[in-house]
Amino acid sequence: MRTSTAFLKLAVVVGVLSFGGLGVYLAPLQPSVVALQLTFTPDAFAQVLQTWGPDGVQRFRKHLPVDVLLLLSYGAAGYLSVRRPRFFHALPTWLPLQMVALLLPMAAVCDAGENLLHWMLTGSDALPVPPSAAWYLAAGIFATLKWVGILVFASAALMARLRR
Repeated sequence: MRTSTAFLKLAVVVGVLSFGGLGVYLAPLQPSVVALQLTFTPDAFAQVLQTWGPDGVQRFRKHLPVDVLLLLSYGAAGYLSVRRPRFFHALPTWLPLQMVALLLPMAAVCDAGENLLHWMLTGSDALPVPPSAAWYLAAGIFATLKWVGILVFASAALMARLRR
């Protein structure tokens, strides 16, 4: 097994296992974590947290350090998969491979920003200054950009697969 293939396979395995594990761990939270990710105001954010209750908020906070493993793995897997041109070479020329290669790493950066803000906002009682509405807006924007990056990458992968 070549080194580049080994790293790609490792990133995919770690990503799948961490995604599955986090999905099971977070399944009791209703509404889902995605509902919190797509809030943009303090009131909408607080409404989700209130529905979850203190135990749900703690469950959410506990998942954030593990989520770092997930975002690192999907960022690496996305980049490494595009760097192996056998699959993605079928993409049309108007969709540059360099851009596709950066989609999941950039989504992972947005995910990290979102996680940091969610960590601070769900523990805002400990902050020296109350968070402003801009923090909630930024967390929602980071989450939105993350999901857009993931969806565009998945669309490019599907397009490459259909064109093969």
